[in-house]
Order: sequence, then C-alpha cells, then structure tokens
Amino acid sequence: LIEKLAATHELTVLNVSTALAPEGEEFYYRVGRLYDEYGVDWYVHLVIDRAYILGSIDRKVEETHERLAEAESQVDDNLQDAQTVLYVSVVAVAVSLTILSAMFVLRIIEPLVVLEREMAAVAVMKLEAVDMNQSLSALREVRLMQVSFLQMIRNLVEYRNYMPA
Repeated sequence: LIEKLAATHELTVLNVSTALAPEGEEFYYRVGRLYDEYGVDWYVHLVIDRAYILGSIDRKVEETHERLAEAESQVDDNLQDAQTVLYVSVVAVAVSLTILSAMFVLRIIEPLVVLEREMAAVAVMKLEAVDMNQSLSALREVRLMQVSFLQMIRNLVEYRNYMPA
C-alpha cells in the first residue's frame, strides 16, 4: 500500500521496523509521510501481522527442521549399525587369522617335533624307535633334515652291525 502511494504521490518512508505486541505476536510496522497536491501532510501507518505474511513459511521451516532431525537420527542409527558390523567383522577376521596361523604353525612344527623325539632316541642308541618309512615333510628344509637324519640312522645301524656284541 505504501509503495502504491509512493508511486502516485510524494511519499517519504520514515520508519520500517518490527514490533512485538504484548502477547508476543510479531508485526511489521511501517510509517510513511505523504504530501498530496492539496498541501495536506499525511502520515500513513501500515501494520501487518507477521504470522499472516510468513506463517506458511515458518511452518515449512519447522517441518524442514523436524525432517532434518529425523534424518540426522536415522544417519546416527545407521552409523552405529555400520560401526557394530565393522567391529564384529574385524574381530571375526582377527580370530580366523589367529586360528589359521596356529594351524599353519602346527603343520610346520609337527615334523620337527617328531624329528626331535627320534633324535633323542638315537642319542641313547635306540635306533629301532625311529620309523624308517615315515612320510617326509612338504617343507624343503625340514625334508632335507629328515633325509640326512634317516641316512645317519642307516649308517649307525650298519656300523652297529660290525660292532662286537
């Protein structure tokens, strides 16, 4: 209204502000000074309820804030679920790798334990305690030690055969 008057008459806008009513409602308040061709000096006051103008926008903003809060809550829940899955997965992988490595170590040291036991028997000349038909290890180094040890036993048996009883 004040802009229409300003377009057709000489209008000076004196004040634009917001004001609060005693009940806490907010209003837009504008004062303009109007001069007409008859020399009358008018003061035009325009008061508009803010809720009337921006009420639907305020409701939409509030709905948007609520939706954002819900979305943030859902993201937090999803993040917590993902972290739980991650922790469980890491623990499962760690346990699996530990079991796998223990099995691998046992397969590696098993022929060494047998070899150590047989060496202890040979040290006291119990050559019959050694299994001469045992399967050889798949590990090259252990297999070479087994072959050398079996050859040593064969030589000791032959040497013992030449010894007087």
